[in-house]
Amino acid sequence: MATSTQIHGGHLGQIYLPAGKSIHLTEGQYLLGALNYAGRGKQEPLPKEMPTAWLAMDALGDNADREIWLINQPVYYGAMGEIRYALSNDHLFGVAHYPATHIEQVTYQAYCDMIRLIRQNGAGKLIRLWNYFPRINEPEDQLERYRRFCMGRHEALAEMGYALDEDLPAATAVGSGEGDFWIIFLAGRGTSLQVENPLQVSAFRYPRQYGPRSPSFSRALRYSSFRGDQLFISGTASIRGHETVHTDDIMGQCDVTLENLRALLRQSGEDDLSQLGSRASWKVYLRRPQDYEAVKDRLRKAMGAASPLLFVEGDICRESLLLEIEGFVDLQLPFMKC
Repeated sequence: MATSTQIHGGHLGQIYLPAGKSIHLTEGQYLLGALNYAGRGKQEPLPKEMPTAWLAMDALGDNADREIWLINQPVYYGAMGEIRYALSNDHLFGVAHYPATHIEQVTYQAYCDMIRLIRQNGAGKLIRLWNYFPRINEPEDQLERYRRFCMGRHEALAEMGYALDEDLPAATAVGSGEGDFWIIFLAGRGTSLQVENPLQVSAFRYPRQYGPRSPSFSRALRYSSFRGDQLFISGTASIRGHETVHTDDIMGQCDVTLENLRALLRQSGEDDLSQLGSRASWKVYLRRPQDYEAVKDRLRKAMGAASPLLFVEGDICRESLLLEIEGFVDLQLPFMKC
């Protein structure tokens, strides 16, 4: 059975594809890249030249295990060093993987290479990043590996000229099973605006107790072009201010995370999470697979039946966090810059 999607707003589109189903492209749709959450299993072949991440992470449930990104412009597939990429007139989508050791140094080099590639192709700025690496909460040289990752990311972005409080991309960093460090990224030539959550301290302003360098990402990023506006929501969890709330309470964490998502949507002109329907898709990371059924039921009630959901087992960046949710939303109202 084929699965297709309408690219709302005319630029980027996303599909969560169930196992065993093929991609059906409508006229004018082109493949940018794919993320495979099938553990160590392989799915049906995608175009060999297309940027594809094969992640040591298991999708949960029987809904989907692949995430496909599309665009309505012809694409060119290329490679530079460890990076495989797809380039269109307006966007660059890239995938790279590296040995998952010395995570700070590897992150620094990977981010510098990624930004150089974007600039060499005139592809604008980073919009969205996904970072997956094993043992995210374990120590490396007496510091948690996530915190070392944050140090490498911060240094690379600063060196490459990114303003670390006003042009940061949306991002996710989640612990995977054993394997490589995978980075998936999307850049674009449109206008972007950071969106922050009034219920939380911005991640880039976290106090030093969370590491020598604060996490360098925006809570969400609103991306605008002449084709429309889209919202990329970073990995969002049960945090108030800068502190975890409802430790060891999965449903309490789920409810606070939903409140944080609603706050980001309100900041972007959307009033009702449950009414977004197919304009929104959500990816849910769960530390404990046994929480899947309860969380799925709670999210379906909150988000409605029409918004696609993908569940993935993964370690959240804080040991106290049990789940994280990210989103991609087509916005109805255009961005008005004052």
